[in-house]
Amino acid sequence: MSINGQAQENVANYQQQEMSSHEKNDGLWSSFKNNIAETWNKPQQQDLFIPVLTRHNRHTHSKKQIDGYNEHPWGGGYGVSRYDDKGNWHALYAMAFKDSFNHWEPVAGYGYEKIWQPFSDQEFRLGAGYIAAISARDNYDYVPFPMVLPLVSAGYSRVTFQATYVPGTNTKGNVLFGWFRFQF
Repeated sequence: MSINGQAQENVANYQQQEMSSHEKNDGLWSSFKNNIAETWNKPQQQDLFIPVLTRHNRHTHSKKQIDGYNEHPWGGGYGVSRYDDKGNWHALYAMAFKDSFNHWEPVAGYGYEKIWQPFSDQEFRLGAGYIAAISARDNYDYVPFPMVLPLVSAGYSRVTFQATYVPGTNTKGNVLFGWFRFQF
């Protein structure tokens, strides 16, 4: 094969790889949108969210800061959710709770967890995934901002404890936030 022929073949292979990469990206975005739509249109259960835990990282906040923070996130929320054909959890939710400064913080978004059932008891499950949401805080004049955070859970039957970690710097963020989810 000539050098020119080899170059044309390389260009064709590169273009095919680029198209495949774009199709995968479109596939991920399309899958994300489809999961949101299916959860909204065909929910399998309703969820009640009760925030129960705010824990500021003791290695990144001083004792004085921690003593001034609210670590009792009173509030609640509501959502709809479903399990897909692989057993993974999808949800749309809205929640409001008292933040670290004891001001109301609303949050609404989409949650996803890959579910594992490590024991023969199929009622017990563990999950790991993410939330993609919009929130607003008093210390930011309630200007809405997006966030994507990790999500983990342990549940039995219709009760699940879920938690996320809000990363940050030495004086902001670095907060473990947890809630109970009751399915009905």
